Amino acid sequence: MNSIRYKIFFSTLVFLIIPFILTFNWMNKKLENVIEQKIGSAAQDSLYLVNFNIELFLEDMLQSSLSIATNPTITKLLKEPEAFSPYEKLRLNDAVLNRLHSSYFTNTDVTLFDRKGNWLSTSYLTENLLQEYIGATWYRQMMSKPYQQKWFFNHKERLYLDRKPIITLVKTITELQSSQNIGMVAFSVNETDIRGYLKGLKGEVYLVDQAGTVVSSPTKAMVGQSLSKESYMHSVSAGRNGQEIIEKNGRKWIVNYDTVQMNGWKIVQVVPYDTVFKEIYDIRHTNIILFILILIVFLLITMSIAYGISKPLKLLRKRMRELEDKGFHSTLSVSGPQEIASLIETYNKMVKEIRGLLIRVKEEYEQKEDMRFRALQAQINPHFILNTLNNIKWMAYIRNDGEVGDMLSNLGGILEGSVGRGSSLIPLRQELSYIENYVGLMKMKFPDLTLEFDIAEEWMEQEVIQIMLQPIIENSLMHGIEPSNEAGRIMLQAQGDSGQFMLEVRDNGVGMDEERLKLIRERLAADATAAPPERIGIKNVHDRIRLQYGDDFGIRIESMKDNGTRVQCILPLKRREG
Repeated sequence: MNSIRYKIFFSTLVFLIIPFILTFNWMNKKLENVIEQKIGSAAQDSLYLVNFNIELFLEDMLQSSLSIATNPTITKLLKEPEAFSPYEKLRLNDAVLNRLHSSYFTNTDVTLFDRKGNWLSTSYLTENLLQEYIGATWYRQMMSKPYQQKWFFNHKERLYLDRKPIITLVKTITELQSSQNIGMVAFSVNETDIRGYLKGLKGEVYLVDQAGTVVSSPTKAMVGQSLSKESYMHSVSAGRNGQEIIEKNGRKWIVNYDTVQMNGWKIVQVVPYDTVFKEIYDIRHTNIILFILILIVFLLITMSIAYGISKPLKLLRKRMRELEDKGFHSTLSVSGPQEIASLIETYNKMVKEIRGLLIRVKEEYEQKEDMRFRALQAQINPHFILNTLNNIKWMAYIRNDGEVGDMLSNLGGILEGSVGRGSSLIPLRQELSYIENYVGLMKMKFPDLTLEFDIAEEWMEQEVIQIMLQPIIENSLMHGIEPSNEAGRIMLQAQGDSGQFMLEVRDNGVGMDEERLKLIRERLAADATAAPPERIGIKNVHDRIRLQYGDDFGIRIESMKDNGTRVQCILPLKRREG
């Protein structure tokens, strides 16, 4: 992935192809929005024409109802029904009610009601349907006020035995002199008469009343169904006209709507988004195919150029590796393109300089080894010092000076532990022995000092780093116990779990405040190669543990002012025999 070939490929992808794709997508979105607005405007114009025709249709129904309501004979019939014989009523029905003609509707049903429960209708009306009609709340409310009218869509509950859906205009017949209602006319037309005006629109088209019920639709099965649960009906009910884009069943739809001013009904057009933008999608699909073909050709050309550049470089790298195996005792032949030949010439010069540097480094190394050998010869043999200390110790014991003998014995133990046995990794048992010698020596200064071990036998062979505990205990003595007025107490505890071994050193010293503890933790967290502003022994121990076992291990410190300090050494759980 870091080769020139891939860099050229991804640079082309990032700086040319991706911006082109983003620009192409942005232009498509802008074009889609413009066309969407144009189509929305055209849809509103179509809805306006349909709305205009439906207004004329309903206006004609209203005019026909007014013609009946203002007919003197009809008015007399409603006021004095007993003055007309059945034959005269039949003639009146045939002469007035059945003679209404209009170019908007093919068939009508007209029913007259007076205030005494009498009725006259062009269709047969059963007694139970009549009682339901005149017993309705809306009927009583309309008869109680003059000049009332109401539009109905009769689908399930009908006035007539004919089960076809009808659109009904109910209007009170009011006497002008007294402003009292003398009756009511119900003027009805078939839903199919208004359906024809909706067929000219694309998609699903509905004429919906205020309750959300479909009054008419080119889709016959939808007539009488409720659209109140559709998500777009909230916007349709709230606005006069407009357009909305919705998502339904994983598809996008365009909803156009307009309001019939005569009765507040809504004309709703629902068109699939894909259908409206089919031509745009076809053009976009063609453009995408062309773009992919151009992209493939472009990528092939780019890869060819990248391959032509990287192939000589790979060959150069191969020859360089062969030259390295020969110890830089030969040079490469100058060949290839001008740029590659220039690199080979530069490399040959570099090889000569490297060969000279290797010779000088070898000579300097030999000189350093000679100097180190001379320095080792000048050093005092530590075993000679140990033997001398042992001789002095036994002389002290022979002269009954046990205190001096004990001090020399402890000092000898410390020196022997620091000299080591060829390895910096030792069993915990050996480290504890070294610590006992060190604390024994320190008791000369701290006579009340006690050292306690809470370590099970099973942990005595745990692998630890040599002289790991001495700097920690020295800190406890110098900075914790010495400033305190109490008898010093140091406790060592060990436990292991989940592949980790923890050795804890706890004292009863003066502890540390938050600021000092934070500073020490920051120094422990610093890089092992960075020298701290103030040298501290536990930093050395922490870095040795991390260098030996990894960054997951090391030292953790917990302390509170006047409440002692706890230092935890975290090591991998590993057994090491002494």
